Amino acid sequence: MKNSIKFKFSLGLLIIYFISAIGLNILIRLVFKSNIENIIKNSTKDIMKNSREHIEYKFTMAELPLNENSLIIESNTILDYLQKDYNCDGEIRNKNGEIICRNVEGKFKNIADESVKEALKGQALAKLNYINNELYVVFSFPLYYENKSIGIITIVKDYSELYKYNKIAINLITLIEILIFIMIFIVSLIFTNKITTPITNLTKAVKNVSQGNYESYFEVKSNDEIGLLSMEFINMRNKIKHQIDTINKEKEKVIKLEKGRREFFNNVTHELKTPLTAISGYAQILLDENVKDEKFKIRASNRIYMESERLHELVLDLISVSKGLSNIEENKEILDMKKLLTEICEDMKIKANKYNLKLISNINEGYIYGQSNKIRQLVINILDNAIKYSWEGEKIFVKSLNEEGFFILEVCNKGNKIPEDIYNNIFNPFVKSPVSMEKHSRGLGLYICTEILKEHNGEIKIENDNLIKITIKIPYHGNNLETT
Repeated sequence: MKNSIKFKFSLGLLIIYFISAIGLNILIRLVFKSNIENIIKNSTKDIMKNSREHIEYKFTMAELPLNENSLIIESNTILDYLQKDYNCDGEIRNKNGEIICRNVEGKFKNIADESVKEALKGQALAKLNYINNELYVVFSFPLYYENKSIGIITIVKDYSELYKYNKIAINLITLIEILIFIMIFIVSLIFTNKITTPITNLTKAVKNVSQGNYESYFEVKSNDEIGLLSMEFINMRNKIKHQIDTINKEKEKVIKLEKGRREFFNNVTHELKTPLTAISGYAQILLDENVKDEKFKIRASNRIYMESERLHELVLDLISVSKGLSNIEENKEILDMKKLLTEICEDMKIKANKYNLKLISNINEGYIYGQSNKIRQLVINILDNAIKYSWEGEKIFVKSLNEEGFFILEVCNKGNKIPEDIYNNIFNPFVKSPVSMEKHSRGLGLYICTEILKEHNGEIKIENDNLIKITIKIPYHGNNLETT
């Protein structure tokens, strides 16, 4: 938590606002203090000026000379005037600082004595005194007539009311200042949270990706630099996920291919070993001079011939598979599928009739770009499978059509439903159904078909039921798109 950018932002803002608030409050207090001092200064100047004018006026009206004796005579009148007009206490001293008359409280006597010392030097001095949340000003000034000192007047004035209102104003402003800074801090926290939340989400997402979890999701709402960074990270994460998925799929393909290769060679070994064992066994018996049974020799010779033919056909199928797996390209050309399919159907009708089956074709015009021999082999294998696995006396339907840029061939026949374990692996080599018109099927036909279709960007699909439907889809001539 302490190392999070949100905490650092919040702590930094709190320190900045705290220092700013204290600084502003100190500045406000200094301004108010300066203001109240200026008010008091101007007030004391007015009192001092008016006092001098009043004394001159009073002496003139009383026809008294402006000297020290007259000041002694009118001292009580002057203090009454200050008390009445300015609500001030005071004292009057002669030019030597000796008290003539005073009504100052005892707590101010020492302060008054200090201010008088400056007045004796010919200077006016005012001192502010803060006593128990009260403010008093003590100021002394000399009286001159024709540049001769005739006495000193000291005035004590209570400014506690002004100080009280000044303090209330400062406290009110301080409270407002605190509330404003709290509001600003809250708003700043909201903005900070808005800024740092995408960063926090991005950090969590980065950690998830580093741990191999590519499914973590977070919403990007801003269009600023952080938003752009988050979007780029999401794009990067998706690309990495896509690459890893692709690698995993390729890995699965490699594993499956390796497994298929082992199974393929195991099956090849088994398929080759069976006829070779029979041929070798009968050959060894025939080489034995003690065997005199002519019927057995004829039967053995026939069996050797049959197994040799079976081995020959198996080798031819393996050669076909090898061609299908090889990268050697035959010449491709534009194929008239109606003509090609019609020829194949006419040829396959002979074999269908042999098993008491009827092959019915409905071929439409269509053209593809492909290898004639391989397409022929593809169709023959499909029709051959339909004949092998159809019920006796049923019909086999062959139909072609053009749809959405593809040439589609459909072959339907009625027969036993393909067992689930065989259906799931139907396009693997040496996979064959136990129910067939021919006993020596090797299970390579559909595997060869899939390899041929891969070269032509096509696909094959089998619908498994008592009505078995095989659909072949090849891009129409001029359509370079692959099937999905």
